[in-house]
Amino acid sequence: MYIVDDPLLALITRFMCGAQNAEVSDAEFLLRQINAIEHYVGQFPNDERDLRAMEWIGVYAQEYRRQWQKNAVAQTLAKERCPDCPLAGESRSAHCEIHAFWLNLLQHYIADEISSKEYAENTLKLLEGYKNRLKVSPIRKRLQPAIPQLDPA
Repeated sequence: MYIVDDPLLALITRFMCGAQNAEVSDAEFLLRQINAIEHYVGQFPNDERDLRAMEWIGVYAQEYRRQWQKNAVAQTLAKERCPDCPLAGESRSAHCEIHAFWLNLLQHYIADEISSKEYAENTLKLLEGYKNRLKVSPIRKRLQPAIPQLDPA
């Protein structure tokens, strides 16, 4: 799946699932788009259908492709697991907590509820929050019992 309309989706696709893992093909997109056009022109008389098909392409094709790409990426990434996932190898959960929150952010982006800038900022905040949770704080270090030194004698 080649994405040109949305640089953020192109970046996500390249780094999260790679083009080789995308289960949606360009041929499938074209067939679905042809079906959408045929459905649209079906309401008009035969002599108007060619003109109406061109009209549909001019008005709807770009947005149709953009929405299709967003949905295809979301479907593909919902099945993926991060390579460094702490749950790798476990079958009890589909995604770790971080991935689940990230997928939620992605869904908001795909639904046009947040901008690409907001998506990127929120994703970085999410990662920073989890990184900070994993840090060993000075208080934790003091609470850990001291390891007794072994006397070599």
